[in-house]
Parts: sequence; C-alpha cells; structure tokens
Amino acid sequence: MQRYYLEAESPFARFHSHLEPGCLDYLGTRCRLRVVPNISRLASAFRSCALPVIYLRLCGEAEDRSDLQRTFLEVHRQAESQGFPGLYPLISDPFSEVIPALTPEPQDMTFCKTTYSAFTSAPAFEEFLSRSGIETLVFTGLATSQCVETTARDAADRDFRIIHVDDAQADYSETSHRASLYSSQGVCGGQVRDTAPLLEQLRDGGEGVS
Repeated sequence: MQRYYLEAESPFARFHSHLEPGCLDYLGTRCRLRVVPNISRLASAFRSCALPVIYLRLCGEAEDRSDLQRTFLEVHRQAESQGFPGLYPLISDPFSEVIPALTPEPQDMTFCKTTYSAFTSAPAFEEFLSRSGIETLVFTGLATSQCVETTARDAADRDFRIIHVDDAQADYSETSHRASLYSSQGVCGGQVRDTAPLLEQLRDGGEGVS
C-alpha cells in the first residue's frame, strides 16, 4: 500500500498510464472504496488484540536499482529510458512510504524487500516471525497475484497457516484477483475470508489468528 503504487503523480503511475491509459483505474478504485478502509479496520482490530501488524515495502537501496529483482529492474530501466525516472523508489524516497491513510503506528513492524516475496530479500522479516512465535499470516494489500500470492506461497512452504482477506486485497483486474485467490487457496491450503467475519472472529477471541 505504498504511495508510488497508489498516487497518480508518482513515476510508477504516470509511466503505466502512459503505456496503457486507464490500466490502474480498477486497482485505484477498489483500493479507495474497499481495500484501504478494510485494512484500516483490520489493523486497528489487530492492535487492539495485541497482534502484530506488519508492513512490507518494495523499494531499492542501490541508486541504480541493481538490487531489485530482474523484472522490476527491467521495467525501471524501461521507464527511465522513456522519461520516467524513479519508477521504483529508493528506500529514502517519500513515494516508497505507505499511504497516509494507513501510516504504520510506532508498535507496527516494517520490512523492506527488493523481490516479490519478502522471504527472499528481507531476512529480518522471517526472523521476526520465528522469534515472535507467529503461526498464522493474514494477507492484505497489493497486488494479489504478485507480491501477495508469492509471499503467501513461500510462507506456506515454511508451514505458516495462510488467511487471505479478499476485500482487503486488489489486483489490476477482478479476473486476476479472483484467479490468484483461487490458485493460492489450492496451493497454500489457505482460507479466503472477508473483513467482517474476520473481525468477528477477533472479537470472539481470535482463535486461529494468532
């Protein structure tokens, strides 16, 4: 839920809109109307139950973005060559930050990654999960078929239980969102839930979520 992905003036948004006008409209509308409000509700509920809220940010640390996964690096260079520098922001760039509506609170954890899966490029993330005794991961955010599903698959291989929150995730289209959830549910053995019943589960004691 980073600014570069969701703010129209970012190099990422401007470049993709230049290539294919309207390609981010579905994602942006779904995030504004459903995903952002639902993530906010879930994060507040998790904090109230003393359950950790974890943010994963995709951003580079190398000035030339050579530390990014190959696909990200190729698109970054393509955008730069067409007059859109800074497609994927550096860790210090304000566009790499989480959008203001979902700004992490002091007790939340934030990890930066350079690949689709946080397990691949953010070792501190996996170390935190292990150290905290976490057994279940509840997934929200963007994009369903990319960073979300890839991290969920890696988590499942490490024996974490997976819960995808359908109405707190978004993709570039409804079709890719649905297909990803269907695929991930089969491969990861995970549950696909909506925000409201998950909040009810938390109010009832949160069994199966800790």
